[in-house]
Amino acid sequence: MENYINNLLFTYLPHIAFAVFWFGLITRIIYANKSIQARSTQLLADKRIRPGSNLFHVGILAVLLGHFTLFIPERIYHLIMTTETKRLIALCMGSFFGILAIVGMTLLVYRRLSVKTVKSTSNFHDYFILILLLAEAALGMISVGTTASGTVEQYAALGIWAQKVITFQPDAGAVIASHSIIYKIHIVIGLVVIMIFPYTKLMHMLVMPLVYFFRSGFLLIRKSMKF
Repeated sequence: MENYINNLLFTYLPHIAFAVFWFGLITRIIYANKSIQARSTQLLADKRIRPGSNLFHVGILAVLLGHFTLFIPERIYHLIMTTETKRLIALCMGSFFGILAIVGMTLLVYRRLSVKTVKSTSNFHDYFILILLLAEAALGMISVGTTASGTVEQYAALGIWAQKVITFQPDAGAVIASHSIIYKIHIVIGLVVIMIFPYTKLMHMLVMPLVYFFRSGFLLIRKSMKF
């Protein structure tokens, strides 16, 4: 039973998650591109906590990019560094940007709960996404400690698992079957985030840069100046 659950969560669920992600991404861009937005609440909040949005975006995007290094095969990155060096870089960068993301998300949650004008414009989805991402980031920070105290082989196995997933290997789940439960919960929540990503305001992080660069025109707003 344990092997069945492990295989379901870490061999098949990733494929389901990415299938749902791509379906949602394509359909929203084609049929509902005008609904892809995120209402800005920064102007409604205290200036002291506005940096929370910047910290969140920088931290979460950097952490996301860092996770993509799991897909780089050993024979490729061994051309410039060892697995131990790669692990050390991952620990340092992951810790730094993970803290930025957590601080940013904490400020965003505080802003939504404490600022009346922001709270009045918030809904269940806003809180759900923030809390889900906060939990994912917190587990990620805990897993940093697990990675630091674990072996290099255990760290390398995470990359092997990721590469087996994207190449549709049927034994992907077995690679991390003995790994810490912290890793496994972190992965499962991450897959949930991937599945719901196209159907939430998180889409603006992916689409808005493209909209900006390929926009058809621009609006110039001039302020009147007093002399």
